[in-house]
Amino acid sequence: MDNKKLFNMYVFLTTFSRNLIEVFIGTILYKLGFSIREVIFYYVMVNAFSLIIAIPITHISKKYSNKLLSVIGVLAFLCLQISLNCINTHLYCLFIVSFFFALYRRAYWISRRYYTMQIMDDKKNIATRYSIISIINQLGVIVSAYVGALLLQFVSIKIITIISFILLGISLIILYKLDFTHERNNIKINLLETFKCTPKSSILNIACYEMQNVVKFLFPLFIILYVKNTYTTIGIVNLIANIASLIFTYIYGKVINSKKNYLALSIFLFVLIKCLEINSFGIFLLVLSFLEGFAARMYEQSFHKEHFKLSKNFEYQNYNYLYEIVQDVSRFLMMLLLFLFVKDIRIMLYIIFIFMSLGILFNFKTSTLKDNSEVLWK
Repeated sequence: MDNKKLFNMYVFLTTFSRNLIEVFIGTILYKLGFSIREVIFYYVMVNAFSLIIAIPITHISKKYSNKLLSVIGVLAFLCLQISLNCINTHLYCLFIVSFFFALYRRAYWISRRYYTMQIMDDKKNIATRYSIISIINQLGVIVSAYVGALLLQFVSIKIITIISFILLGISLIILYKLDFTHERNNIKINLLETFKCTPKSSILNIACYEMQNVVKFLFPLFIILYVKNTYTTIGIVNLIANIASLIFTYIYGKVINSKKNYLALSIFLFVLIKCLEINSFGIFLLVLSFLEGFAARMYEQSFHKEHFKLSKNFEYQNYNYLYEIVQDVSRFLMMLLLFLFVKDIRIMLYIIFIFMSLGILFNFKTSTLKDNSEVLWK
C-alpha cells in the first residue's frame, strides 16, 4: 500500500478518535464546575504551554523523527482523556489538562502537517489533493462528534477513552508503515530566516485564519449557555455543519484549481453566517449551521491552497514550525485579550469575527521575499 493510502487511513483513524471528545473539552470543564472565566483561562494556558514546549518539540523532531512526534501526540491525547476522568475543580487541574492538550496538539499537528506537505508533491494539483485529504478528515469528523455527544450524554467519558485507545493504537501501526525516503532529521532549524523570507501579509493571513479554531472552542460554550445545555445539541450542530462540509469539499477542490482566489469571499461568507448563527435559535440555527459548513470548508480549501503553495518554497520543517508558532501566538494573544477584558461569550465571538475579517485585506502571497535563503529548497 502506497504512502497516500496509508496516510489517509492514519488521518481518518486519528481524526475520528480525537473528535469524539475534543470539541467538548471546554464544555466538559464547564459542566464539571469550572466557571466560564476559568474555562477561558484554560485555553489561554493551552496556547502558553504550546509556545513553551516549542523548542523541545523542535529538538525531538530534528534529532529523531516526526513519527516519534506523532507517538508523543497520541500518548499525550490519551493522558488528556485520562485526566478528564479524574480531575476536580481545583485550579491545578486546569494546568494538567491544558499541558496535555498543548503537548498533544503541538506534537500531533507538527508531524501531521509535515507529512501532508510531503504528500502534496504536485503543485498543479494541490487543491485536488488537499480536497481528498480533507474528505478523509471530514469522514472522520462527520459522525464522531455526534457519537461522542451521545456517549457523554448517556454513557460516560470512560467509554470514549477506551475507544480512543484502540483506534489510536491502530493508527500508530499504520503510521510506522509510512515511508518517506527524503525525510531529513538533521536539518538546520532557522526560524528567523524563514520568518524573514515569508511575506508578512501571508503571516497575518495565517493568524486571521487561526481564529477559526478559537471560534470552534468558544461556540460549544455559546450553545450550552444560550441555546440548550446538552451535549447532543452541540453534536447535532456539528453533524449538520460537517455533512455540508463533506458535500462541498470535493466540488471546491475542483473549482479552486483555477487561477481565481476565493479566500476573501470565503472569509466574508464565514463571518456573515457566524454572526447570524449566534443570533438564531431552533430551525434557523440548524439551517445556518449547514451554510456554515459550506463557508468554513470554502475558507479552509482556499486558505490551504495558498498555504501549501507557499510551503513548497521552503524546507518543510522550518516552514512547518513557523506556521505552528504563528498559530499559537495568535491564539494566545486573542484568548489573553478576551480573558482580561471581556466576560460575555457573544461579545468574544464578535471580536474574533472582526479580527478574522482583516484577512480580506491581506493578500496571501505564495512567493518568498528572498530567493537565495538557506531555508529554501535548492
